[in-house]
Amino acid sequence: MQQSRKPWRSFLLFLFMGVLAVLTLLPMNIELIPQQLEEHGIPLEVPVELVAVLSLINPLFLIIVGLTIGHFLAEKTGFYSFIYEKDRYGKPPLLSRLRAILKVSVSLGVIGGVFIIVVDNLFKPFLPEVLYTSSAAATFGFFDLATRFLYGGIAEELMLRFGMMTLIVFIIWKISQRNQPLPTPVVVWSGIILSAFLFGLGHYGATIMITDMTPLLFARMILLNGIGGIIYGWLYWRKGLEAAMIAHMATHATFILVSLVASLI
Repeated sequence: MQQSRKPWRSFLLFLFMGVLAVLTLLPMNIELIPQQLEEHGIPLEVPVELVAVLSLINPLFLIIVGLTIGHFLAEKTGFYSFIYEKDRYGKPPLLSRLRAILKVSVSLGVIGGVFIIVVDNLFKPFLPEVLYTSSAAATFGFFDLATRFLYGGIAEELMLRFGMMTLIVFIIWKISQRNQPLPTPVVVWSGIILSAFLFGLGHYGATIMITDMTPLLFARMILLNGIGGIIYGWLYWRKGLEAAMIAHMATHATFILVSLVASLI
């Protein structure tokens, strides 16, 4: 394929989406930061809004890092994005390619969501009730929905699949199989599993804000998030970055729908 033209347009588009995703965290941070400081006996000496804005620097930095890694290494490693290919090669038509992967992406995202809910309910009798009370209370607000779909569906995929998984696969490939034209399935699966584990580990901070960490709670955190990470990683490999994003959003939509139904029963 002939290299085109303006792949930086895709970089800037995804960066803009990442910034929007990070901004959805602001209302939650404004609410949670005073509670966290009070629990640790730390006085709040500056406006909470300022602290909340500063707290967005870290996720924004991680998005930029992930996006930069994917921008330079994804195609070399055998991964792709429809949006990037449209800008790089003028590959038309974008919408028809998205429609082609919509069914499998949504289906796997929903299946993953249902499986996570079932497994989570197996853990439920052995874990603190506050963990589930907190999750249920954070389901229906506008900014919570925006965070789930934009931050979960887009920002986390830029960080963890486009960035981290790409980098892991690239490093393993260059160390162990540099004579291969592309990473073998064994190398890619190593990247999928490692990035899924790190995806689960990335929820450590959010979990300990709710309750104390225990070995069982740690296992739940890794397993439930790892299930999603493996699904999204496989889709990124086989169907493209956008497929992973769609599936991630579908998983969150499943959580929301199940919570809505449960609240009506």
